[in-house]
Amino acid sequence: MHKNGKTCLFSFFIYCTLSLAGQYAVRAQLPPQAFSLAQAVKTALINNIDIQVEREKVRLQTTTFNWEAAQFDPTLSLELHSNRTVRSSRSLIETGPSGTNRIIQESQRFNTGIQQRFRTGGSADLNFRQFRSSASFQSVNPTFNGDLIFSFTQPLLKDFGSEMTEGPLRLANTNIAISQAVFESEISRLIRDVSNAYWDLVFQIENLQVQQQTLESTKQLLISGQTKVDLGLLPPIEILVAKAAVASREEAVFIAKKGVEDTEDELRILLNLPEQNMTSPPPIQPTDHPQEKARNTEASLLLKTALTERPEIAENHLLLQNQRLSTKIAKNRLSPSLDLVGSLGLSGLGKDFPDEREQLTSGSFNQWEAGLILSFPIGNHAARADLQREHIKLKQAMFDQKKRIQEITRETKEGLRRVKTDLQRIKATKRAQLLAKEKLSAGNERFKLGLLSSHDLLEFQDDLADAKGNALKATIDYNKSLANLSHVTGTLGEKYQIETISR
Repeated sequence: MHKNGKTCLFSFFIYCTLSLAGQYAVRAQLPPQAFSLAQAVKTALINNIDIQVEREKVRLQTTTFNWEAAQFDPTLSLELHSNRTVRSSRSLIETGPSGTNRIIQESQRFNTGIQQRFRTGGSADLNFRQFRSSASFQSVNPTFNGDLIFSFTQPLLKDFGSEMTEGPLRLANTNIAISQAVFESEISRLIRDVSNAYWDLVFQIENLQVQQQTLESTKQLLISGQTKVDLGLLPPIEILVAKAAVASREEAVFIAKKGVEDTEDELRILLNLPEQNMTSPPPIQPTDHPQEKARNTEASLLLKTALTERPEIAENHLLLQNQRLSTKIAKNRLSPSLDLVGSLGLSGLGKDFPDEREQLTSGSFNQWEAGLILSFPIGNHAARADLQREHIKLKQAMFDQKKRIQEITRETKEGLRRVKTDLQRIKATKRAQLLAKEKLSAGNERFKLGLLSSHDLLEFQDDLADAKGNALKATIDYNKSLANLSHVTGTLGEKYQIETISR
């Protein structure tokens, strides 16, 4: 590489180093954001993007229900027409004795009506038609013609009854409940993830302190060893051992700092804090301390709770309910279509509107009609295929429900074992930490007397640091296991008093 290239590369390296140093300096000057676990959960539930998406999915299902309910809304129709026709005719009936073959026709038509679909599967229409016409060949000119007609259709076999007619509406209503169950599952999962990230951050901060304390102890060992070497009490190689240990401990501190910042970023993404600079955000300071108190856990009670409270159980039940209804609807469509139809009407005709209305309201001129319409597709293969498909889907839904129960049972038992195991780990690691501390204390006394080498004392320091880390990790894992157990038993949302979305 040319000299200029090396110079540019070195300058770029210096620039990046200074930029990162500047970011860390800015970060160090920013006041930390203090969060309790409850505050972190509340913030995530308000700001988390995934939760916002799931919330909108529930609202979307509500619009589908409203659309299906609108199928039973009455419909009002209004029509107004006017036309004029000029034509020639050679018919004496139309032209009369006038001798002209020019025919002029004019008409105005007004229709209004209301249509209503009923939950029994039938429908009804009430229509009023008003017609005014004038023509050169009419003996009464103009004439007014009015009709008031009521008609209805009611299925008797296929699509009969509210269960069939309201089927899409009931499916849409159940889908809202299903989406709410999914939303509750996502909330519980988010709370668990926030809790895990929160306790992981607590661990990383505590671990950083442990590494810094170990580094300070190693530096003190280096100072003490230098004094002893100067006095001739230790060989010079002890200084090299201590210096190497200081360098190794400094590396551990750097790695621990990175762990803190990485975990902060994970928690920050879950919280989705608004208007925050992601390049150099303020540090997050957890204010809660992990608990070590044993929790009363009874396997049978936890399993019963899980199979009652888990949103997935409600989701599977609703899916199965929907599929049973879909199967019933498909079975109904095997029936032939037999519809009862009928109509009843009044009519009037006059030289003006009052004359036509008088005839219409007198009831003297009326009409009625009633009948049955039967239709049946030969073979009915499409309906049979639909019913077979719905039966298969029903079996799948029943298998899915059994599988989900098995999964929840396994997750609950595994979650309970994790809690018990982590509680035992806390006791064991606490004893190991106490013994490592006593061992280091005895090693310090022997080192002062020149009876222990720097290498051995450094091992004792490492043992104590590892024991502290293991004890802390066991405590953190216990708190994460408690959150997981609440999640798998469906009670984590209740702990934070989470409410479902209202329509």
